[in-house]
Parts: sequence; C-alpha cells; structure tokens
Amino acid sequence: MVVHPERRAQRSLQRLVGATQCKVDVYDNIDAALKVIDASTIAVVDAAIAQARPALRELDAKAWIAVPGEGLAPAEAGVLDGLLASGWTHVVAHQMPILAEELLATIQKLMRDQVFGLEKYMAWGAEVRSYTLVDARDRDDVVSSLARDVVGVGLPDRVGSLVSVIADELLANALYVAPVDATGTRIRSAEQRDRSRALAGRDVVTVRWATDARYLAIEVRDRWGSIDLHAIPARLASGGKQATSAEGGMGLPLAFACCNQFVIGCAPGALTEVVALLDVRYKPTELGRTASFHAFTGTADEAAFVGGAS
Repeated sequence: MVVHPERRAQRSLQRLVGATQCKVDVYDNIDAALKVIDASTIAVVDAAIAQARPALRELDAKAWIAVPGEGLAPAEAGVLDGLLASGWTHVVAHQMPILAEELLATIQKLMRDQVFGLEKYMAWGAEVRSYTLVDARDRDDVVSSLARDVVGVGLPDRVGSLVSVIADELLANALYVAPVDATGTRIRSAEQRDRSRALAGRDVVTVRWATDARYLAIEVRDRWGSIDLHAIPARLASGGKQATSAEGGMGLPLAFACCNQFVIGCAPGALTEVVALLDVRYKPTELGRTASFHAFTGTADEAAFVGGAS
C-alpha cells in the first residue's frame, strides 16, 4: 500500500513497490487507507503524514515505512529525527535513485521474512570478505585491516576513516554490550576494553564487508540477539543521550551518524546483525543530512541458517 498526497510521488512509489510483484493499492488519504489495512499490509507512507500521525506505526500492519515527501526530495533531518523519537522502525532519508534501491530491498526482506545478510544490498557478483574475532583484543587489528582493505580497493581515505569509526563502535557493542545473563543483565559492559578474552560459542563475533561501487556495506554479528529494537530509534534520535553506558552509550548513535543507511536485524536470543551502508557514489553534501534506519525481527531458524547459532 502507498499513501502519499503528491501524484508524481504516488506513480513513482507504485512502480517501485510493484517491482516486488505484489498488489499495490494507492491512496492520497490516510483515513481511507486505514479502512483496508490488515496484518499483512506493508504501508509506504509520506513522511509528512507519518510525522502528523506518529501513532500509525502502532496500528495493525506488517510494517510501516516512512518515505520522503513532495517530489521525493530528501527528507528533512528534523522530520526523520521526530519519527525516530516516536519509535518508527522504517524511516527512509534519501531521494531517487537511492530510495528505489533501499525501498525494494526493505520490502523484499519483509515479504520473504529473510532479514539477515549484507548481500541483500549489494549488486550480484560483489565479493564479501569476512573477519572472525577469536579474542576480544582482536578488535583493533580487525578495524585496522578493514580500513586498510577498503582503501585498498580504491575508495578514498575519507571512507576508510568512516569505516574505522563504524566498525570500532559496532564491534565494541557486540563484544561488551550484547552478552547477557539469564536475567538480561549485560555481563560484559564494565569489562576493561584492553583485556584479553577468548571468544568461543556465543561470544564469537564476525565482521563482513563488501562494495559494489554503489554502496560499501559493513556488517557485524553477535550470537546473543539481546538488542532492544523498540528502544533503538529513540536512542539514535537523541544521539545516545537516552542510553546508559551499560546499554552501549554513544556507540550505535555514532555509527549511525557516520553512515547513509543503518539496518539492524535481531533474532531474539540467537543473533543480532548490524549493517551500516555508505553510498560511495555521491559527495556527502549531495546526500540527505541524516541516515535512513530500518529494524527487522528475524527468526532463530534463519539465524542458524546464516551461521548465527551457537
């Protein structure tokens, strides 16, 4: 379902969503759309409508996705922050052609209930490289190797610097925030970050990355599946001010601020995957001033299939 007041945007969005081969109903009025929405509906709505009706995301639907407004121009940073603060888990920041690529991948993931893997954002043929940490102190070496490899494939030093920040923060989150005990207490949050700790079983952390000359994708996985997807949007909107150090503090918000699209998938109790995407086609000034955000809930079966089971 597409809900947008602007005719040109309606046509563009209908073509984009229609590429999934699913039936697409188009409305310019949210109240008319609400009469037919059910639990199987994926609703793609104008960000201005979402801003005016933030409680829409609480209504019965498979997913609510907010997209840029009139003419499909980039969404205003204030609008996106407001939607994140109110708990929206699918917020698109960018205009065409980025919107087309992002929206198609998001809807396909939702329709197929297959939420894990950076491959869903890469063109066919992109090589995926990976690193597995066997000790907590491997973090620095992995970050350095990743940044060096990214620059080595021809991307600018600026991208290498962003990659260093993103990977370091996501790894710190996976190593020290993700582990929990039976009560949900984060048992590693106070651990010294320069301390050696062998990683085995659920403590294993993996990093993968790929580029297809459109995007650079950095993916970090842990085997705990302990992230609270409902709390993340507001944390990102606040820049981490709402989080305690035990919840990761500034880590995820800082990684979010460094990328163009931030995607989290969680199979509770089994796997958390964070994918940060950098669009390497454009200068930073040519993109929106904030990143898109998407949060997906996966299953333990899918987590085991992609290698997330302990």
